[in-house]
This record gives sequence, structure tokens and C-alpha cells, in this order.
Amino acid sequence: MKRAHINELNITRALAILAVLLIHSTSTPVTALSNESKFYPLYVFLNIFPKFAVPVFIFLSGFVLFYNYIQKELTKELIIRFYKKRVTQILVPYLFFSIFYYTAMQFYVTHDLVSTWHALFSVEFLEKLLIGKAYTHLYYIFIIVQFYLIFPLFLYVLKKKPALSPHLIWIGFVLQWAFILLNAEFWQYPYRGSISFSYICYFLAGAFLGIYFEKYKGWLQLKKGNFPIPLLFIWCVGLLSTIYNVYLYYYVFSSQTYLVNSTIFELVFQLQSLTACIVLLQLSYWIYNKWNHAWVNGFINLGVVSFGVYLLHPFFLFLYRQISTGGNSVLYHLWSAGGFIFALFITWMIVLLMGRFFKYHWIAFGPIPQKFPYK
Repeated sequence: MKRAHINELNITRALAILAVLLIHSTSTPVTALSNESKFYPLYVFLNIFPKFAVPVFIFLSGFVLFYNYIQKELTKELIIRFYKKRVTQILVPYLFFSIFYYTAMQFYVTHDLVSTWHALFSVEFLEKLLIGKAYTHLYYIFIIVQFYLIFPLFLYVLKKKPALSPHLIWIGFVLQWAFILLNAEFWQYPYRGSISFSYICYFLAGAFLGIYFEKYKGWLQLKKGNFPIPLLFIWCVGLLSTIYNVYLYYYVFSSQTYLVNSTIFELVFQLQSLTACIVLLQLSYWIYNKWNHAWVNGFINLGVVSFGVYLLHPFFLFLYRQISTGGNSVLYHLWSAGGFIFALFITWMIVLLMGRFFKYHWIAFGPIPQKFPYK
């Protein structure tokens, strides 16, 4: 039996893509401004506070996969259908945008079509394609591809050993930290952030909630008198870890020293991200139940097209950054805020229009429904 669609998840996706845009639109001010600027702490906060974005997307991927598949019979036909769907939904857009961004940046540097064309067939491009480095944000898609590859194995194990399901969160925590520590001590692979095991705790935490959603659904409702001690603890840990993470990055950015133990960074970031997964889900339920319908449907709409917005927005943010502010400090801050607004609404509109009027939009943006869910 097909499980009920959860509209609130699209609101969570919308909140996560807004966080991504906030990170990327504030990355230039954080690196360009002096720490003597009175706005510098604000930019650091706006850049570090939403760092949970990619872990939340990975959490949602684990949630949706296990929510939809855990009750289905695992057959050869099911696995074939699963992979066919993911090729068109994820792999084709990943290839399309890897080629697009790599060639665009090559042409921007060389201004030569011939050398740009040759670069597309270079070993360098192939290497970047295989590790999700054709452009800075594509590592996330590369990670999701890896999770899709190993998902049937996880599903098989949990169907054979259902007693493991209640332990998925701490299993994910152990696997992630085992990979982090082993890589630091022995492998020292420089692109660790492109490997799925760097994020497996979030994926398996999502899997846990997807499997036991009906049991814990009530926890996600923000209502008076419905705030048990475990949820209060999650909110407190989330708040404290976020504040401490912002402080750590502010210290590093402002002092230009890297004396803080990287393990502390990892642990604080993990606590911030794990708690954000639950907090954002709760906020999504609150928004869905309490906010004006126009706002709710706007969030749902953005959530549905968030994959396309994620893929496309860096291009328009790059174009926007070619605008000079002429050294005027007031204009610079307006320009920084404008980057967020420009990248959001231009890409949102383009993805919507492509989904409605262009038959082969899936090549770039994956499937976009003709009729959007709404409240």
C-alpha cells in the first residue's frame, strides 16, 4: 500500500534551499570584508548558521527513500525500476550541469571556444566529474548518487534484520566518525567531503524517521503542551551548537589562525545539523498548519523545484557578482542582499517555466510535476 504524501516535506526542502542560497550569497562578504567592519559578525552568522542545509537535504533523502520503500517487497523488478528512475532524476542532471559549469568557467577564463571544447574531453574534467568537483556545489549531487547506489543494500539488510532499525541513528554516528577518523589517520583522502560516509549519520537518521514516521509524527507538531523533554533537549543542543559553531568560525575567520581542533569543528557541526533536521521538520509542520495559505503554497512550490534551484542558482549568482559597487559601503551591503534575492527568484522562475513549457526539462532539472501539491 502506498503511504500518504507528506506536503510538509516540501516546506522543509524550501527552508533548506533558502539556507543554501544564504550560504552562497554571503560567502563573498565573509571573505572580502575586514573583521573591523561592524557588519562582519552579521555576515559570519548568516554564512555559518545555515550550514545545516546539505545535511538536511541528505536527511530528507534517507527519510523519503525508507518511508516509501520499507514496506515494499524487495524484488529484482523493484530495484531495476528504482535505478531507472534515479538515472533520469539525478544522474542525467548531474552530468548536464557538470558539463555546463565546467565549460562555462573554462570559457570565462580563456575566452576561447576551441580550448573550452578540448577541455571538456580532458582527463582533468573526467577526474572532476568522478568526484563531484566540476563546480563547487555539485559535490552534494555526487553524494546523493552514492547513497542511491548503496540504498538497496541498506534496504536488504534492514528487511533481513529489522531489529537493526531502532539503532540506525547511532549506527550512522559510528560509521560516520569511523570514516572521519580513519581518513584523518590513515587514508588522508583530500576530497573527503565528496564521499557519502562523511554524511551517513544524516542519511540513516532520515531512514530511522522514515521507518518509524507514524510513531513519532506527533513529536513534529508544535503545539502548546506538546513539547516533551527529548524535544526540548534537541532544541537546546541545536541552539548551543549553532552559537558555538558560529563562534568557532568567527574566531578562525577574524584571527586567520587554525588552531581549533578539527574534531571539535566536526562534532559541533554534526550536532547542529542533526538537531536542525528535526527543528526544520517541526517548523515545517507549524508553517503548514498556522501560516497563511499563500505563504504555505509558496513554500511548497519552492520545495518542489528546490533541486533545480540548487543546480542553477550558482550560475546566476556568478553573473550577479560581475556587477561592481564602486567601493561604496552602503551599496555593497545592498548588493550582498540583492544577490540572495536575485539568485532565488530568477532561478525559481526559470525552473518553473522550464517545467511547464519544455518537454525535456528533466535533462537539466529532473522531473517537475505539471500539477503542484498545495494546501
